[in-house]
Amino acid sequence: MPDKENNFRPAFLAILFLLIVTVGYRVAASHYDFLGNTAPIMAITFGGALLLGFRFWWVPVVLLVVSDIALGIWHGSGGLGSYTIFSVAVYVCVAAAAGFLSRGGITWPKLWCGTLLCSVLFYLAANTFSWMVWGGYEKSFAGWWQSQTTGVPGYPPSWMFLRNAIIADSIWCAVAAVVMTVERRVGVTATEVRAGQ
Repeated sequence: MPDKENNFRPAFLAILFLLIVTVGYRVAASHYDFLGNTAPIMAITFGGALLLGFRFWWVPVVLLVVSDIALGIWHGSGGLGSYTIFSVAVYVCVAAAAGFLSRGGITWPKLWCGTLLCSVLFYLAANTFSWMVWGGYEKSFAGWWQSQTTGVPGYPPSWMFLRNAIIADSIWCAVAAVVMTVERRVGVTATEVRAGQ
């Protein structure tokens, strides 16, 4: 049991550090238009919860909620609007599902495929929410389709947000896979050293 705890702690801290750095990037990137939607939100939510496991699935949610509130205050919307509340509900559902899935083991395909599936679902849900609450969209199938594809004139097309999210989420998953691989090798080496003593 002590060996398991010793192996768990560095991996937990490495993933937590990756999450904090990524959430920090999210806040910083929001100030630059050319970095629009390049934060790996679903990778943080699904991937972070999957890697932290069933006991700590809520940690990525807390980090994202804090960053949502900070972004809301920073950008003048007061911190907690209806979109933030909607996002929090999605974060909780996605992270809880990932925490549950972590009990069956963690593999890179599970991490990456689960993250990309959540990215697409979040994109569809977030744009549908915008279509429902924002007056700039006609309340018809054509208006809904516009929210999913071209978006509002004068802004980048909404499909670009999905593209950016998938790229960012894939990069995060690759980095997380490297971190976990290094942590496992270091853990194995440490175990071998202890066994040889």
